[in-house]
Amino acid sequence: MGGGSHWMEVSEVHTNLGEAFGFVCWMWIFYRARNDLPVVLGWRHPWEHAEDPWAGVEPKDDELEDIEGLRAEWDSFQVKAENPEEDDDDDDDDDDEEDDDDDEE
Repeated sequence: MGGGSHWMEVSEVHTNLGEAFGFVCWMWIFYRARNDLPVVLGWRHPWEHAEDPWAGVEPKDDELEDIEGLRAEWDSFQVKAENPEEDDDDDDDDDDEEDDDDDEE
């Protein structure tokens, strides 16, 4: 019935790949723990975000070409986006009404 214990033999390549992927897995766990461990342990709430690493970086508007034109385009887009009643697909509704009239005849 039994044959004693026999360990599965694995090639050296597979052993090294297993150790490499295990190392990468543990590095990922430590990386995520660095960011999320206080939340997991209950030291802070998830919606209380950690410090922003980009807080010290300020964009330099002088280096951008045509910054005023870009700002004007963004402002006009924002005005259009804030008013959803004024959309451009009114002619689609007219097409639907014409199709309904054709079906009734």
